[in-house]
Amino acid sequence: MLVCQTGSSSSSFTMTARPSADQYCCSVCLDVLKEPVSLTCGHNYCLDCINGYWEKSDKEGIYNCPQCNQTFNVRPEVKKNVMLKDLIAQLNTTNYAGADDVSCDACNRRKLRAVKTCLTCMASYCETHLQPHQQSEAFKRHNLEEPIGNLEEKLCMKHQKVLENFCRLDETCICLLCAATDHKRHNSVTLEEERAEKQCHMESRMEEIKIRIEEKEKKLEEMKETVMRIQSSAEREVQEYEETFKSVLESIEKLRSEVIDVIRGHERREVRRAEKFMDQVEKDIVELKIRGAEMAELLQTGDHIHFLKMFPSLCVPPEDEEIVLSSDFLPETLRASLSDLKESLEEVSAWEFVNTSVFLFPSSAVNNPDYTLRNQRITAQLLKYSCWITLDPNSAHRCLCLSEENRKVTRVGTVTPYHDHPDRFDFWPHVLCREALSGTRCYWEVEWSGEWTEIGVMYKGIDRKGWSKECRLGFNDKSWSLCCSDFSYSAWHNNMKTEISAPYSHKIGVYLDCLAGSLSFYSISDIMNLLYRFKTTFTEPLYVGFAVGWDSSVTICL
Repeated sequence: MLVCQTGSSSSSFTMTARPSADQYCCSVCLDVLKEPVSLTCGHNYCLDCINGYWEKSDKEGIYNCPQCNQTFNVRPEVKKNVMLKDLIAQLNTTNYAGADDVSCDACNRRKLRAVKTCLTCMASYCETHLQPHQQSEAFKRHNLEEPIGNLEEKLCMKHQKVLENFCRLDETCICLLCAATDHKRHNSVTLEEERAEKQCHMESRMEEIKIRIEEKEKKLEEMKETVMRIQSSAEREVQEYEETFKSVLESIEKLRSEVIDVIRGHERREVRRAEKFMDQVEKDIVELKIRGAEMAELLQTGDHIHFLKMFPSLCVPPEDEEIVLSSDFLPETLRASLSDLKESLEEVSAWEFVNTSVFLFPSSAVNNPDYTLRNQRITAQLLKYSCWITLDPNSAHRCLCLSEENRKVTRVGTVTPYHDHPDRFDFWPHVLCREALSGTRCYWEVEWSGEWTEIGVMYKGIDRKGWSKECRLGFNDKSWSLCCSDFSYSAWHNNMKTEISAPYSHKIGVYLDCLAGSLSFYSISDIMNLLYRFKTTFTEPLYVGFAVGWDSSVTICL
């Protein structure tokens, strides 16, 4: 501290000189002196700097001072400057500007941290260089703010004036000249007004984020509980079937392991999906917390322009993804078959576990597995649902002849003298059965011969008159059929055809589960093979129907 006094005791002034980093810099490395040493000429250097300087000198045996260029014929002995070292140690307690700090624009070399920014001078000052603004009347009218970095961003690019207003029409910060010229007729407000409005919006968005975090945390907990229920249910299912399978012969061992594989496979798929979704939810929670923290930090800043520039990116709502987990481990048809299996264990030795989607729908077999049980003999489980059905003469086309107490239909070359009836098919060689099937499980078998035949079911309201597809079995949304010939099988519904590759048979079994929405066709010989299964929702009672080709016949044998 340097104190100067005049002769009068009443008039004196005191000037405080704060040490500056510029006064203690090495002229070689331009940094604050480290291990300062003094030469006989009075100049000071870092010990390593002066030694390195002399070692690189081109003139061997001649040593000079880098500042005053005084020459020494003998390499001078440098001495450590202890006093200077202590002064520098005191200087190091000064707050130098770091990477994230606003530095003083008046410091020459090593910058001190700025304590204020003058928006009149458009410069930032440390405590030492700020003193003129605090002591001089001429500077006291300047607008001092908290330290502001990147002052160039605060200036209008066009007029080089401070940005003081915000144009709501163009969504940009403007200076007073802009407001009086280019934006004269626009809706302009002060930065404080716009900040206040957007801050309210951001605070509401923060509240929404808080609610969404709570919702996602709740959803995460629900997912965890769902996973636990799936795992618990899977364990219960495994235990249940384990107890069943332990009571049967060794021949059912293969079936047992395959059922468990299905359950475990579903469990793994669903748990993997749930874990993947939980990972995403946890990431969303972290991102939302980060965004909330960034918003909270942004709300604290006094930099209006930085606030307004960051506002749009922080207030864009993230998108959510929903996921539904399935706890149905087995398809309904398989579950029903396994229920029947418990009642008739004597049949299980002839059953085989089959993924029907592999040969019916190869492309969907992985994502939508469909399993059933195939019996090597005519299964008693289906026979117990057998129903008695008879053909309705009032529906038969006149080219069809009914016999064997209306249990057989034959395509003939002559016209059968049926009387006129509104239910009769007048173009397609079709015939229906009298009995309506609804709300129950039904099974029947037929034998066919000749070129081809179609076996199926339909609603009673199907059109009977004319040749349009609305009257034809399997070619509309009111009927489902299996077409059989000596060459191939094909399934038909709503004019959609599905080719079927399966062993040839003249005996067909049909199983209808109205409540489950399942219609299954089986070929019957020494073994029983599932040919095709329709899965749908039946909204009306169904009637068994047949279409008969040339020189062909169909007999209801069960």
